Amino acid sequence: MAPIRILVVDDNHLIRKLIGLILEGAGYTPIDADSGEAALALALADPPDLVIVDEVMPGMLGSELVRLLRRSRERRLRNLAVVGISGHDGAARALLQAGADAFVAKPVEEHPLLDAVARALGRPFRPDDPPGLPAA
Repeated sequence: MAPIRILVVDDNHLIRKLIGLILEGAGYTPIDADSGEAALALALADPPDLVIVDEVMPGMLGSELVRLLRRSRERRLRNLAVVGISGHDGAARALLQAGADAFVAKPVEEHPLLDAVARALGRPFRPDDPPGLPAA
C-alpha cells in the first residue's frame, strides 16, 4: 500500500513543521508549501491524497486555493480531500463554503487534526491505533 501523501500549506514554517511531525507520527507522508501558489504548482505536478490549508496567507487565501482545486479540469484535483485550518474568525465558513471537507481551529492539536484528516479521507480515527496502520 502506497503511503498517504498530505500537502501542508501554511506561510508559517513552524506550523508546517508541527503539522508535519503530527502526520509523520500517524504514518502519513507530509509535503509542505509556504503559499497557495506553491501548493497549486505541487498539486498539479504530483497530486497528493489530501491538502491541509491555512486560510490567511500572503497572496492567495486558502479558500481561493480550495476553489481552484474544486474547479480544476483535472478530476484528481477536483476530488482531493481538503482540511482547512485557521485561527481567524470567519475562516471556517470561508474554507467550508469554498469546498473544504473539514476544518480545524488553530492552535492545531493532534487528535482533532488527525480526526479531521481521517474523516476527509473517509476513514475512522481511533486515537489508540498504532501509527501507520489503517483503522479497520
